[in-house]
Amino acid sequence: MASPAQSARTDAAAPELALTDEASTTKADADEIRPDEGLLAEVNQRLASSGLGDAVRTLVSDALAVVATGTDGHGGSPAKGAVLKSVTVQGFRGIGPARTLDVPPGPGLTVVTGRNGSGKSSFAEGIEVALTGANRRWLGDNGKPAHPVQQRGWRNLHHPREPRIDLAILVPGRTAPLTVTRTWAGETFTDSQGRVAGLSAEPAPVSALGWDEAWHTFRPILSYSELGQMMAAKPVRMYDALATILGLGPLSAARQHLADREKTLAQPGKRAKAALEELRTVLAATDDDRARAAAPALAAPVDPERVREVLAGTRAADSAELARLRRLADLDGPDPVGVTAAAERLRIAATAADDAHLSDAGDARARADLLDRALLHHQRHRTDASCPVCGEARLDEAWAARAAEQIEILREEAAAAEAAAAQLRSARGGLLALIGGPPVYLPDAMRPMWETWTACREISGPDVLAASAEKAAQELAEACRQVRAQAEQELAAQDERWLHVVPQLAEWLQDYDAAAAAKELIVRVKAALEWLKDVQADLRGSRMRNVAETAGMIWRLLCQESSVSLGSIELKGSERYNGRSLELDVTVDDMEAPALSVVSQGELFSLALALFLPRATAADSPFGFVVIDDPVQSMDPRKVEGLAKVLAAVAATRQVVVFSHDTRLADVLRYHRIPATVLGVTRHDRSEVEVHPAGDSVEAALGDARQAVRDLSSEPDVLAEVLPGLCRVALEAAFHEVVMRRVFGPGTTLREALKIEENVDGSGKLVQLAALALFGERRSTGAVYAELTQRLGREASDLVSWCNRGSHAAVDVRQPVSQVDRTRRVAENVRSL
Repeated sequence: MASPAQSARTDAAAPELALTDEASTTKADADEIRPDEGLLAEVNQRLASSGLGDAVRTLVSDALAVVATGTDGHGGSPAKGAVLKSVTVQGFRGIGPARTLDVPPGPGLTVVTGRNGSGKSSFAEGIEVALTGANRRWLGDNGKPAHPVQQRGWRNLHHPREPRIDLAILVPGRTAPLTVTRTWAGETFTDSQGRVAGLSAEPAPVSALGWDEAWHTFRPILSYSELGQMMAAKPVRMYDALATILGLGPLSAARQHLADREKTLAQPGKRAKAALEELRTVLAATDDDRARAAAPALAAPVDPERVREVLAGTRAADSAELARLRRLADLDGPDPVGVTAAAERLRIAATAADDAHLSDAGDARARADLLDRALLHHQRHRTDASCPVCGEARLDEAWAARAAEQIEILREEAAAAEAAAAQLRSARGGLLALIGGPPVYLPDAMRPMWETWTACREISGPDVLAASAEKAAQELAEACRQVRAQAEQELAAQDERWLHVVPQLAEWLQDYDAAAAAKELIVRVKAALEWLKDVQADLRGSRMRNVAETAGMIWRLLCQESSVSLGSIELKGSERYNGRSLELDVTVDDMEAPALSVVSQGELFSLALALFLPRATAADSPFGFVVIDDPVQSMDPRKVEGLAKVLAAVAATRQVVVFSHDTRLADVLRYHRIPATVLGVTRHDRSEVEVHPAGDSVEAALGDARQAVRDLSSEPDVLAEVLPGLCRVALEAAFHEVVMRRVFGPGTTLREALKIEENVDGSGKLVQLAALALFGERRSTGAVYAELTQRLGREASDLVSWCNRGSHAAVDVRQPVSQVDRTRRVAENVRSL
């Protein structure tokens, strides 16, 4: 078995492929495609020599300056230039227990092969799902699930618990890889969470990679089904998919900025025009001299100055009177209910104060203090019981007990009186707080009544204050009510129809004036827009020609000997035009033909790959990798050969990972000695998936033969049955390589190549495979043996005969090691044919 290093790569250099777009390594070519910082400089240089007026040039410069900070789009991505390191899949699609697919990092080509159902596409889909949480192959043009059955079957049946995808990514400038992890909490495919570890101390959402927009713009995953959907999509979608890589987003943004400004400037004029007819109708129906004076001014041509005179002569007085009446209609007097409640609280507090003998509070406090001092004297002079004041009374222990009891009673009386006084003050303050001053706008007839109300503040007696405030509040509240009613009647008497017309007329005049002021500016904005539109169209055409040249070269490599030729590729319309489309110049035998109706399925896929591979490999893309799933479907031998050359060219500067169930791509890479890592994916029982090197089939068969010799050395009879078949497999692989080299060799037409492939598929015998390798066609057994002996020696013909006999009967294997060595020598000689 060949080692991974041996099976992965050859030492021969990849064939050169001079692509004119981003795949080229020259800076001049790359600058033609990518939206770099020089774009705005180039536009400004054109602007300086445009011949536009200063005002128009200023408008363009300002618009470009507004969007200048957004020109780098994806350049600020923390993961720009990222490549894949590995993808580990568990419990997802066709993979059960966790398996890891390691991918050589950096530029280079990796091909992952395996039969349908082996699990290889689960790795490819796992990369996309890890990064986006979705699988584009399952979605329709509207972004909604197009294949609900597939979405229901996303979870592996043999390992349904804890589905998980881990994607390791290497980013330039970072020593440790980033790890994107996708897990599911429920049964629904969309019920997943993606996190990326390595960007910061804590795991961050996948959006922290900065790839959300770039994923749609430069989509680095291309699958057979998706490219087919793209070619069947609406022209608008195809236009948008390609236009984004031209790097003209800043110009689109500048045009949008100018368009928005034009729209804003035009709005007053549109409003004035729309309101004019309605205003004419309203004025004609208004029975008022002012309306009759304004109506002729709105007839064509309109006379804004006359409208201004009518408004200036009437509006101020009407507005002042209207304002006065509305203020009176809102006149607010005392709240009788609140005043009555406050007056009642004052009366209750006054009664409580009277009951507490407010006047005796001080006397009770003084007597308590005197007894306190006498009691203190007694405590200090217990041996002297005489009273220090009168000298006669005895201040003994009995007296002290009576004095202490009296002090407690006197202090309780004083506290009750003070509490009642405090409540009285609070109640008085509450009532006085309701007595407010007169409003600014007050009829003169009401001023005496309001002064009576405010004079209540000077009344000291609580009962008098309560009664006076209640009476004044009732009278003043009623007077305010009457004034409000009268003002409302006068408002109703006003000519509301004219007052309704005035604001409409004033608004129309304001819009008319704004439109007149903006008229010249709108002309300049339109000129700026038209200039930018022409510049963008010119740049789009030149940059699209570079992309078209790259796509044309890819097409020519993929579709050698095809009668279908791909000419120009044009973007018709602009980003803001709903009818924009992608137009392809396709000819069949030099005759013009509808692009998508004349090509075969293989050519259709080749066309899609030619168009969208440049998008995925654009220099402005933050992705340093491209993943292509099942590109070989429907391809004839020549297209497979062309695909190998295209992939080799792209892999010179970018990491390319291809998944394919068809071994022809790996064969072509080996036949043409194109450096590539070839891995195989095999699925065993219960979704056990194995990833292994899948390199040289001759060496693999010889390795199996050597292993059989070691394992069966003690069982010669069994070895005699097994070894010829293993040696036969090695020879068949060597002859098959020669045949396929003939298929892809120079001078072989597509018809001849297809015929050879058909013969290979139909040749079930080693001798006939040898005939195809030696003659390019079937020959008799005798002729094959004779040619083998003549070109490769007797050893070759004897070995083929020995392998054939071993398929039907026992043969001599007394020297099995020598037999394997002989097979290796013959196989090497065959491969050198």
